[in-house]
Amino acid sequence: MTTTRRLQTAGISVNVRTGGAGSPLLFLGGSNFDLSLRAPVFDSELVQYFEVAAADPRGLGLTDAPGGEWTMQDYARDALHLIEALGWERVDVLGESFGAMTALHLAALAPDRINRMALCVGAAGGAGGQSYPIHELKQITDVRLRAKQALQIVDTRFEGLLAQDRDAAEAMIDARVISDATFLAHHKNAMGYPRLLQARAAHDAWEKLPNILTSTLVFAGRFDQQAPLERAESIITAMPNAILHIVDGGHNICFATPVPTAKIIKNWT
Repeated sequence: MTTTRRLQTAGISVNVRTGGAGSPLLFLGGSNFDLSLRAPVFDSELVQYFEVAAADPRGLGLTDAPGGEWTMQDYARDALHLIEALGWERVDVLGESFGAMTALHLAALAPDRINRMALCVGAAGGAGGQSYPIHELKQITDVRLRAKQALQIVDTRFEGLLAQDRDAAEAMIDARVISDATFLAHHKNAMGYPRLLQARAAHDAWEKLPNILTSTLVFAGRFDQQAPLERAESIITAMPNAILHIVDGGHNICFATPVPTAKIIKNWT
């Protein structure tokens, strides 16, 4: 059973969902994470082993959208304030995509609050390499062309599908168009999402990595071009206690494949 509520933190009011039983685990979602639309972490086996919490990032869903320019450090502070508001002393952290970037800044900001960390399809930024600049996709005005481009970025195998099974590929494009439109139409996402992407574009945690001593599992999709494998390889070269797991999948490996969840449960329980 899960519970969703508004929670006032030391910084902003967030829309947070909790569920499961066990030691605390904070899930940090991707750049289009909206609890009201989709939250696969709560459908995963993780809730059988952990008390999981996840919140809409600032500016998305039902979480506050404060004024001013947002930075990745703001998202890290939001995560820390959420941990404190939940009354958790120390937590495990799972970050997916944008959430993995946030997790790096959180680990640098408050290392004493994190037991272990898992990073799915993330990037360090700076000299460690950026994730694909998805804010540039907004420049493509044709929604189907934009969806097609996005699908090619998240999984390089999509090109093969286009050639081998056009109908299946077109169906995926249709689904992506609907998903993107639904996300932007919900609440204040159309205003908050560009501001989040601006913070994402300036992400750079590279110089912080050598000082992050947290035991970390790093997951990369073999066919991911949004956060290519070399981004994960850069992270493990710079972080002293990081281990890389390569998964046969694209950018959605965190819950579309069983590997990350199984590895987390095996290593953390």
